[in-house]
Amino acid sequence: MSVIELESGEYVVGLTRKHWWRLFTWGVGLGFLALLPVVALGVFVSFGDKEVSDKILYTGGFFYSLWLLALWVMYFVEWTDYYLDVWVVTNHRVVDIDQAGLFSRDVATVRLEDIEDITVEVHGMLETFLKIGMITIQTAGSRNEFYLKNANNPEEAKQMIYSLVTESRKAEK
Repeated sequence: MSVIELESGEYVVGLTRKHWWRLFTWGVGLGFLALLPVVALGVFVSFGDKEVSDKILYTGGFFYSLWLLALWVMYFVEWTDYYLDVWVVTNHRVVDIDQAGLFSRDVATVRLEDIEDITVEVHGMLETFLKIGMITIQTAGSRNEFYLKNANNPEEAKQMIYSLVTESRKAEK
């Protein structure tokens, strides 16, 4: 069973995800954290005598392996959050799938006819250059705001959703 069930006559128009830059910067940060113990262990081993250096090296190697395992798990959790956070845009609605950790997911839906406003916020030179921004959908429903932070190409997603809203309103008349 999939996360969303499509209605009859409904088809997926597009997907909007978070930008890859967020995952990249997270990975670079974890890479630096992975190298930090190697530098510290090298300093301790170089200033000690041979017998103490061997003990530090073996013990440090064991704890370094645990450290790398913890960093790998952290990266996996972040990658899962990145990959599973998505907006599925269909010809009838927008489905917001928000993954929070490994075992928690929030799925919310807004019908196109309930969308009142779509805004895009892009702050900063890097975000403008890489086309990273926040998309916010104002609705008339019980959940009055849908947002996707660090969205990939938010202006294109806004135009896609806006054109679908316009088409659905023309079809109603």
